[in-house]
Parts: sequence; C-alpha cells; structure tokens
Amino acid sequence: MNLQSQEPAKINTTPSALYESMIGNPAFVKNAKGEDFCWNARVNMDLFITYYNLTKNTEWLDAGVKYYDWLLARRDIDPEGYKGWIGPYEFDKRYIQDALVGEAVVLTAILDFSVLVNEDPALKSKYAEKSKEYVATADRDFFDKWDKRGCWVDDGPYGAYIEFNKYLKPDLKEWFIPTGSRGGTSHPFNKQMEVGQVALRLYKITGLKKYKDRTEKIYFTAKSHFQYFDNHYGWNYKDPLVPADVDLARGDTRHWCDVHMWWAQYQAGEVSKIVEAYNYGIVFNKEDIQRIINTNLKVMWNGDKVKPVYINSNGKGAAHDTTGRAGFLKGNGHSNPFYDAGDLWTGLMQFDQTIRDLYELRFRGNTESPRYLAYKKTVLVNPPSFDRKFVGANGRSPVKVPVIKFTESKDLYLAVALPSVMPKDGKTILICKSRNPGDLQIDLCSKDGKKIINLKNDTAGKERCFIFTWDGKDPSGKKTFKGDYRIRWSINGGCREWPVHI
Repeated sequence: MNLQSQEPAKINTTPSALYESMIGNPAFVKNAKGEDFCWNARVNMDLFITYYNLTKNTEWLDAGVKYYDWLLARRDIDPEGYKGWIGPYEFDKRYIQDALVGEAVVLTAILDFSVLVNEDPALKSKYAEKSKEYVATADRDFFDKWDKRGCWVDDGPYGAYIEFNKYLKPDLKEWFIPTGSRGGTSHPFNKQMEVGQVALRLYKITGLKKYKDRTEKIYFTAKSHFQYFDNHYGWNYKDPLVPADVDLARGDTRHWCDVHMWWAQYQAGEVSKIVEAYNYGIVFNKEDIQRIINTNLKVMWNGDKVKPVYINSNGKGAAHDTTGRAGFLKGNGHSNPFYDAGDLWTGLMQFDQTIRDLYELRFRGNTESPRYLAYKKTVLVNPPSFDRKFVGANGRSPVKVPVIKFTESKDLYLAVALPSVMPKDGKTILICKSRNPGDLQIDLCSKDGKKIINLKNDTAGKERCFIFTWDGKDPSGKKTFKGDYRIRWSINGGCREWPVHI
C-alpha cells in the first residue's frame, strides 16, 4: 500500500492558537510548578511536530520553539546551579523538589524537535542553533544533574534511577533531608523508560556512547524482569531494583509489585517505549516483540473486533482485582482515579495487522482528523513488518542484543537478586513472590544453568514475598563461590532464574 500522496489535513487551529492554548492550560492554575506542571505541559506537545509533518509549514515549528522556550524559562536554579522545574514534591506537598520523570517527559518532546532538525538539511539552516541549545540543556541540566546527585545506580549489566533524598525550602537555597524520605528507593519502570527516551534521542543526535550505554542498561534491566510463560511476557509496574527497595525487617518490598491495577496507560506507554528501543537496535529482538503482541492479543483482548474489551496483562479484570486499590489511592492521591484495566497497545501497530484493525475502530466516522491522517502517513504507508526503523538502510541489518535465558513460571511474578554483583564482605538479597503458595526451592546454578548446590527450601505463601539473604557461601559456610552463577527459584513445576556475580 502506498499512501505517500495524502489529502491535506484539516487542522482546526493555527500555530499561534495552538501555542496560546498550550501556555493557557487551565491545569497550570493549580499546577504551576514541579512534576504536576511537567505532566500537564507535556499534553499535546507532539502536535507542533505532527502538524508540521502533515503540512510542511514551518510556522508549526516556530510555535513549537516558542512553547519550548516558554517551558524552559519557567525553570528555577537549585543550590548547585542546575536548572529544573522545581515545585511541590509529588508524594508529600510539604516539600519542594524537581522530578526526574517530569523533566524527562518534557525534554523528550523538546528533543523530538532536535532530532527532526538534525535529520533535515533544510531545517538545519534555520533551527540548528536552537536544536543545539536544547541538546546542551538536556545533557547538563538532566543527565549531568541527576548523575551528580547520585540518582543513577549501576549493578553490573543493570542499572536504575532512584529517588533523590534531598528537598528544598521555598527560598531554594539549601537542601535538607527529612525523616522518612523515600530517597534511595527506585522509580517504577515507566519512569525509568522515560529517561531512556531522553537518552535515545541524545544518542541519535550526538552518537555519543554514554547515551547508548545508559539506554541499554535501562531497557536491559526492564527486560530482565519480564515474566515468561505460554509464549508471552508479563511485567510489573514496579519491581525492587536496588536493595533499598526491600524492607528486610518487615520481610517485604517497600512498594507493591504487580501490573498497575487501574491505570492501563502505564503499560501501554511502556510498550511504545520498548518498540522505540527495538527500532534503534537496543536490547529487544523480534521474538520479544512477538511475545508482547501475544500478551496484548491472546491474554488481554476478548477477541471481539466490533466491541473489543481488554483486561490487564496479568489476566486480571476489574472484577478480580485483589491488589488493594483503595489503599493505593489513599497513599497516592495524585494518581488517576478512574478504573481502567487493560488497553490496546497501539505502539505495536508497526508489526501487526490486528492491532491496526483494532486501532482504526477509534476513528469510525472521523477519518479526516489530523490524528488519523498522521496514522496513515506514519503507519499505513508501510505494511506490517518487523524491520527496524533506525538500523541500517532498510531496517534489516543484523543487530546483536544481549541474551536473556528465560525460564517459565506461571506463579513467580518476582524473582531477583539485589544487587546482582555481590558487594565485597556483603550479602545479596534473594527475593521472590508467587501468585500461588507452594514448596519453594532456591538453588545455585552454573552460568549455563546446571545445578551446583541447594541454598534453601521453604514454603512460599500466596502473594507474599519470600526473602533470603545470601553471603555467597554454601549452606555449611565452608565454601565461598566466586565468578558468574545463576540463582534459580522453583515452585509448582516452574522456575525463574537471575544471574549473579560473586
């Protein structure tokens, strides 16, 4: 199908009107600063570039630049001289702080402009300096800032961003650490991947290895936490990624672990980011994408192409939610209050015709809208294909991604060693969680999966964490292992494994 010749888009606004509506967002009245400001500022930022691509009228880009500069001018300066959207802390409005994810979502949209300019010689002549300015501020006031704050944690092949533990008073002059700070605990996967989006764009623009390495660790960590069984993947909204996420005294994680029970857009957004990483040749391969398609179409969808209904990727619908939604809402009142379990993963339209068919149901009687025309121009212009968009001349160039040896378990939806690189004279936390009770066996295996020794046998409870701290020795304490191994958790006929280095 060749749809390169498109009918003119009927855009019911002008560049200046779009800009005015963006800066006049009524949500800014109550959310003038901080993370909430960023989330609201991000809404519809893609329209400046979408409308430019539909019309090739650079007035849309001029309006976009005007909006980007308006946003950047609203930043404040922290005690170290870094700029950020500093405002009420999302989880405790008594404190003031800038937010990693808030900055990521805004800078991703701004860097989309820089990518566009960098790849078009005609646009470079007009916008090159502005594009470079945005790249420089993302490098200094985002990557450099959060690294200097100690918010990036390396763990061998893995890595994760953690909460900053310092806050400000209204004068913004000095950091302080309050009692009971969430600092040191990791961000959920959607926020980790939002940073990955910034890194991907900076890598595409600059070609610098540091951005590619950071992106690969973010997405490799996420993929390593996938649960595999019945030829599909599942993954949680949030998993423990660093030791601080585990409360050893209480015998539990410091946050719940499962698919988000009522805000399906989190996982749908993560899928879109995974697809973008795939298109850059980062971490994911064709088999991964097909397994994710299987999740959306074989686990979540009811099979009805007229009135499609979806449940969550863990097989739960709203009627089967036992995850304590009321308690979650009480502790996270900022989150969306509407129950929305499961959705179509539109990020997969590049690969699958059924996903496209289900998406088109949203445009019945509205096929002249700019959104539909953008879909025709960016998706329908090509048949479904697993060709990577940004690798090689035709997307089929060989790509080497890190290998993960997935094992299968329908019950274990958490199984990880923290850290995976055992600290000297320290211990690694071995933690798992099962949907159903059963006899649990924890074994040490060679890196190719051969059992070496049994570390622990016990009984795992339903929906309860089982935590075992291990010092790298055999159960008798006589032998200390050194090198690369795998920890294997087995329960109810299935198992999951996690690599460790001692």
